[in-house]
Amino acid sequence: MIVRAQQFFEELGRQGHDHRLAKVTGRVRFDVVDGGSTDSWIVAIQRGDLSVSHDPGAADCTIRGDKALFDALADGRANAMSAVLRGALSCTGDVELLIAVQRVFPDPPRESPTAGGARGAP
Repeated sequence: MIVRAQQFFEELGRQGHDHRLAKVTGRVRFDVVDGGSTDSWIVAIQRGDLSVSHDPGAADCTIRGDKALFDALADGRANAMSAVLRGALSCTGDVELLIAVQRVFPDPPRESPTAGGARGAP
């Protein structure tokens, strides 16, 4: 069972609208691979209105990667575009949808300026 990614997609579906996607329309399928099984989520975007379904339906853009990477995306520990560029995620179809939809993933946590040793410390 895909817990973090699953929670992320379910929460995204409950959100209903995301102003950051107000100029975006399309269907993105996320194929989350866990060993020999694939869990698919469709995120349909209609000018910022979001609906999410848990099925392997047709899409304008398909993003495929392993469960650990999707968990990291859902937690803000990874960036979708960076993952595509290094080959950890595959993207087929309308790549502009990937660029747009990566906005819904959380930003990485910010480090406190004093955490982990300050610059200039002896």
